[in-house]
Amino acid sequence: MRRALILSLSSLFALGLPLASQAQMYSWKDASGKVHYGDRPPAEKQSQARKVQGAPSETSDVANARKSAAERQFDEREKQAKGEEGAKKPAEDPAQAKQREANCRQAKANLAALESGQIRFSTNDKGERVALDGSVREAELARARKSVDDWCKPPVTK
Repeated sequence: MRRALILSLSSLFALGLPLASQAQMYSWKDASGKVHYGDRPPAEKQSQARKVQGAPSETSDVANARKSAAERQFDEREKQAKGEEGAKKPAEDPAQAKQREANCRQAKANLAALESGQIRFSTNDKGERVALDGSVREAELARARKSVDDWCKPPVTK
């Protein structure tokens, strides 16, 4: 119980420390020309207010030094696994990547046009212009969404 009380009090103190470190300071010169500093301005003298910044927060180097050996080892293994995984993936051909990007833009534009609610037309088997409505429009929307999913997701590598 006492340990928990000490722990909670120390954590409250640690949380309040940054607030106290950004206090306002005052400086003034006395009659002999000596400079004085304080947290309150002198009553009879004109002073100059200054903002004092607290100590910088803990850097990543310090945080890493405080990690336990097991945590550092776990992090290293995780980095190695990610590195090996990245090395196994073959790079996509730049021409294919460019074509995939163009197809993605086109698929998104088609989907946006269908979702806009404007009347869209297609041609039937006889070459006649037919408005897309009802189940035909829903099927076209589903096809457009699948096209966006296919073209805009990164390619699957084996």
